[in-house]
Amino acid sequence: MRKASSFVCALALGLTAGTLARPAAAQAFGNKGDIAISAERVMGINFYDEGAETGNQSVTFIGLGIGHRTPFPYLIPRIGFDYFVIDSLSIGGALGFGDVSARNGTNSGAMIAPRVGYALEFSKVFGFWPRGGFTYRNFGSNEEFAFTLEAMFYAAPVEHWAIIFGPLMDLGLAGSGDEAKNFSLISAGMLGWF
Repeated sequence: MRKASSFVCALALGLTAGTLARPAAAQAFGNKGDIAISAERVMGINFYDEGAETGNQSVTFIGLGIGHRTPFPYLIPRIGFDYFVIDSLSIGGALGFGDVSARNGTNSGAMIAPRVGYALEFSKVFGFWPRGGFTYRNFGSNEEFAFTLEAMFYAAPVEHWAIIFGPLMDLGLAGSGDEAKNFSLISAGMLGWF
């Protein structure tokens, strides 16, 4: 599944790069009909707590790129898909696949995170895109349903491509074992839209 996580990130980067090849339409991010594809949680500084998974300790984790193996499911990079149903209002979600190393070995699994967002444009190249929703994850016998909030900023150096960054939070509500709490001081990724 480690290859699957790298494949998902490579696919997102390829789709993002493909949006650059389209003719410029002098269009800012978040217009009605826009489709956004993103590589999310690729880098970040996270404060994570999951009771049994971490030996009842809180952990600070700094991720500096894809391809790392982590014992923390919410830190796995994801690919996101969002559609703007009207100007600024998006519906969509993210998918993550990978391996999670635990005390009893390595568990492969997946997560799905449906969400709704609202893009606020500060200028043609900078804005704020808060999103909220739920995440369901299943890694071996460890499954959980969590509330997820993301306060993402975007900076678009060229049309139809942006860097996304900002704080986020995953708060476990119900599941097997101890509910996880993840707070990311900063999480970063890439975004393309058409």
